[in-house]
Amino acid sequence: MILSNAKCCFKLAMNTKLNMGKQLLKLLLQLGVLAIFWWCGNLIHQKLSLPISSGILGMFLLLACLFTGWIKLEQVALGADAALAELVLLFIPIAVAVVQYKQLFLSEGWQIVVSIGLGTMLVMLSTSLTIHYAYRLKKYWHARKRLQHGLR
Repeated sequence: MILSNAKCCFKLAMNTKLNMGKQLLKLLLQLGVLAIFWWCGNLIHQKLSLPISSGILGMFLLLACLFTGWIKLEQVALGADAALAELVLLFIPIAVAVVQYKQLFLSEGWQIVVSIGLGTMLVMLSTSLTIHYAYRLKKYWHARKRLQHGLR
């Protein structure tokens, strides 16, 4: 009885390690796919000298591939979630700059606060409007699809 419980625990532990290994491999592959899109965006940026950053160009390429179905959302979701979870690390240099240029922030900080506040409000407004209209468009498509299937 004790031996069978030990075997069961060993199998469970091995299964868990195997699943963790698969998840890690999946995460690394998806981050690699996202990096390839960034790299392609970088190539486009360098060749065409566009005033848009390579990351944005790469995101547009990824969006186009998602819309056309060349890439499924499940193929990049884990990597995107991991990248977004670590986004806070990008704000560390900003905190260092605030400490390093304290006098500048004390004398002209109101301009920075106003621009950050206004920028945040504009991003929130544009995001909410985009979601609102995308939801309305989705409802319209579903209603149209139901009507088409009902008439045939």
